[in-house]
Amino acid sequence: MIVTFDGSPVSVIRDTEISVDSPFKETTLLSGKTYIQASPEQKFARTFECYTEDFSEISTLLGKLGSPGTLVIDSDSYTSCYIVPPLKYKELIMGSGKYTYTISFGRHTA
Repeated sequence: MIVTFDGSPVSVIRDTEISVDSPFKETTLLSGKTYIQASPEQKFARTFECYTEDFSEISTLLGKLGSPGTLVIDSDSYTSCYIVPPLKYKELIMGSGKYTYTISFGRHTA
């Protein structure tokens, strides 16, 4: 799987579970009946587990927190995406220069 965000590589080792969500609200009325408000628009959310031996990859992605960009997953492009904080990373063995990180993306739709 090839993933980039705003032109920067995201070294994915595993695509986590894909969750599809949409705006939905359920209300129980005083009469006991149920009223729902729902939208067919699906909420975009993706999370990836990653591995890199180049800390500059993580540093570059940290610099993109709070900025919208295009997320490309294989050949599919998603505009107006953003990194959902926090971006968590850890060095596997101190001084090894080998890192794993978990990164989540959302999409601005308003």
